[in-house]
Amino acid sequence: MPILDKSQYPETISPGLMFEMLRSFLAVARSLNLSHAVSQLGSTRQTVRRHIETLQELRGERLFDVVDRQYVLTEKGADALPEAELMLELANAWLRKETWILDGLSSVRFESDAEVPYYSQQHPLDMIWTLGTPLVQTGLSCWIKAKARLESSKLDAVREYLVSYRRHRNDWLCVRIGEQSSYATWLGWSWAKSAIGKPLQDDPMASLADRYVDRAYTRILQAGGVRLDHVYTRIARQHGGPPLSISYQRLLMRCAFPNGEYALVTLIDRTRNIRITGLSADDMDPMSTDLVMQYPVP
Repeated sequence: MPILDKSQYPETISPGLMFEMLRSFLAVARSLNLSHAVSQLGSTRQTVRRHIETLQELRGERLFDVVDRQYVLTEKGADALPEAELMLELANAWLRKETWILDGLSSVRFESDAEVPYYSQQHPLDMIWTLGTPLVQTGLSCWIKAKARLESSKLDAVREYLVSYRRHRNDWLCVRIGEQSSYATWLGWSWAKSAIGKPLQDDPMASLADRYVDRAYTRILQAGGVRLDHVYTRIARQHGGPPLSISYQRLLMRCAFPNGEYALVTLIDRTRNIRITGLSADDMDPMSTDLVMQYPVP
């Protein structure tokens, strides 16, 4: 495989070609079968091979090995996969006008599912002291005092409001749900308990917009730190029930398990106090006041 130095790199690669090369790379990486990838893409074996070879030349590294005519991701290929998925996902979302960057932070306006739309806006973390609810403010203070250690007693003041996940393969595995968490009080504790140990994709709250939830979770787990989002959507309160309006502030925190592995921890406070640019009264029905969470519990 020829390796290009910087002087040999083309000045520009057409967006169309880059888009198609990414699609070919992802199709082969996901199936590890050239025939399946060709069928999925509606392309030809020659075209997909050429895309893979060009990517490898441009990156100067092998993305796949072929063993007994079976494609196998190399270590470099596996490392490149999440970023390639994100680039293609962002491009598609941008074309659908579902996501954009506002003041350097992420915003989502997902309306493909008219029954369950999803709007979210990431806010600067310092805005937590002016926009944040008492529960969210307390959660951030506790996380700092706990030094991001999940089992620290410093988190006890909000522990029953937390939901914790572990990254498992390509999904999120729920490992703990607090009894006072938005999850438990929305679905009911008996139903919520059944989600423990199950992947997020099997969650009764799952929707078509979950790819944007997954992206926010992944960024915090990979980069560390804390993230503040305001969200409006609709979620059913029971299996098969009608989706109801819900608005909330969401604090995402990376915490460490005692063995050093990382957990993604969510703290959600259902509130009408949300601020999402471009979200008008015509876009939503306000959440019922009886669904607003109270902290501390009366």
